[in-house]
Amino acid sequence: MKQEYMTYGGPNSGCLVGTAYQKMVSDLNEILREKVKELSVPEYMVLRSLYHRDGLQQCEICDIIGKDKGAVCRTVKSLIRKELVYAEIISHKCLKVYLTPKGESLRSEILKIADERERDLETLLGPKDLKIFLSCLKKIIE
Repeated sequence: MKQEYMTYGGPNSGCLVGTAYQKMVSDLNEILREKVKELSVPEYMVLRSLYHRDGLQQCEICDIIGKDKGAVCRTVKSLIRKELVYAEIISHKCLKVYLTPKGESLRSEILKIADERERDLETLLGPKDLKIFLSCLKKIIE
């Protein structure tokens, strides 16, 4: 039975977006457990940003992945403990984060997972609807 997402006399778009996000995170978490043992979704997100550009400041990572400074700080500390990244102090408020060889060794698997997730979404929605969906999300964010 399909769940209804109607409240207050109309569609509850906020709940739909939140539920879709939680479903995508849950699915990604399952994939990570199967393919990249002991890597969390936030850690995956930070590593993906570093694969795009190594040596990012923590505040830049916050902007890229849409998480607050505290969450990114905790995630970076976890990645440091796992020896996947290291950090250099730029100032008392700023760290630059770099991949270690161990973190770099996960690049192909993580980028493969990212590509598969994009293909799955395109298969689900179709190329035209995916383009519209992404455009709508960007409008909401801006």
